[in-house]
Amino acid sequence: MSALTAASRELFGNPGASSGEVAWPLAHPVATVLLWSAALPVVFVPLSLRAYKRRGR
Repeated sequence: MSALTAASRELFGNPGASSGEVAWPLAHPVATVLLWSAALPVVFVPLSLRAYKRRGR
């Protein structure tokens, strides 16, 4: 959630103050949000489709 907030601030031109060394997701919030937004469907769409087909529908 912090990366999403930081990415929104960065994209709207209000990056805020970072305090020294921060974790990679907070140092690169836009990349983090894009990676998670792509990774979650890649993992869970096939799993949900397999579960749906297994139920015989």
